[in-house]
Amino acid sequence: MKSLITLLLIAFALPVAADAPDKAAIAVFESVASAWSSGNAKAIGAHLDKDTKVSLNLDDSGSYSRDQAIAKLDEYLDSNPTVSLELLEKDGYEGGNNPSATYEYEYKDADGKKRKAQLLVSLRKKGDRWIVAGISRM
Repeated sequence: MKSLITLLLIAFALPVAADAPDKAAIAVFESVASAWSSGNAKAIGAHLDKDTKVSLNLDDSGSYSRDQAIAKLDEYLDSNPTVSLELLEKDGYEGGNNPSATYEYEYKDADGKKRKAQLLVSLRKKGDRWIVAGISRM
């Protein structure tokens, strides 16, 4: 009887534990959002893996090494400084394989005009840490 009760307690506890937000993934999203807002490509680069390509879809698109991605992000953020950034949607924060966050952001273009766009940041697990898998402007 004790075994049955223990088994039932474990069975009911597992879905709750699986639905708990992944604090490490949330910390990466918060760090990337803060770095994006301040135009700090190197801080975003801290969440890129040196041995894995990252997909960027900003002014142009492609897969880049860590150093190339930092240079592309630096160039993009310098020419399109962020005015504001607001989280719109999060997906897969509860232990998903590829969590993502969508933001609405306002920025100034090369002519100084304010523009709005959406930004999609996706992560993936590499070893025991979350890394940025892709950043896309939509």
